[in-house]
Amino acid sequence: MKKIGILGGLAWPATVEYYKAICELSQKYHADAGLPGPSPMPEMCIESVNINYSYNRRGTFGDEESWTAYDAYFHAALKRLEDNGVDFAIIASNTPHNRFDAITKGLRIPVLSIFEAVAATCKAHGVSDCLILGTEPTMDSGIFPGYLKRHGVNGFAPPEAALKAKVTGLISELFKGKSDNGSARIDEVVRASCDQTTGKQSVVCLACTELPLAFEGKEQCETFHHNGVFYLNTTMIHANATFRYAVEGEGA
Repeated sequence: MKKIGILGGLAWPATVEYYKAICELSQKYHADAGLPGPSPMPEMCIESVNINYSYNRRGTFGDEESWTAYDAYFHAALKRLEDNGVDFAIIASNTPHNRFDAITKGLRIPVLSIFEAVAATCKAHGVSDCLILGTEPTMDSGIFPGYLKRHGVNGFAPPEAALKAKVTGLISELFKGKSDNGSARIDEVVRASCDQTTGKQSVVCLACTELPLAFEGKEQCETFHHNGVFYLNTTMIHANATFRYAVEGEGA
């Protein structure tokens, strides 16, 4: 198996979910192999960064220079993973993927994009419209909708600032490992956003790796239904794509 580099800490609860998911996927994958001893696990190196430091260095879209410090912080973290001998890396968060090209420029190792993995999953499920819920950069930048569009999917954010604020407020709570009626609060945003934007029920992408934690018992599901809505769990979609890449060619 390939050695995995995880850039985590954005925030820490999601990093835990990534590590847990990859280990459980490996255990299941090797369950029938008949190997002596514990189940094989891919080697992993986790570079956990300071979310407060990165948050306070976010720039303004349209002003490339304003992102210099942000991009450099993540690039340096990925470079440390590269120097530690990982075969490929992932960024265990949606938000930095809005700066994916700048952050990964010049690296020798591949970095698997969460946006690309989710867009491919949308295509596989025949999704036509997808509501994007996440941090301000993810909902506002237009980067993620661009990935979705290349796969024939119309991606859109909540149409009102007040609805976006409800999402980011919940994310702030989940960063701290708590939430109050999180799934019900998401339901409210989903109903208002889909009715106003498409006039029909849409698929909802939980495009912040903490948001799936609002749905008890669904944290390890790539996709799930809740109150009649089809949800995409970006954390698990990315974790599954990571494990598949790690075992690609194994035994060949």
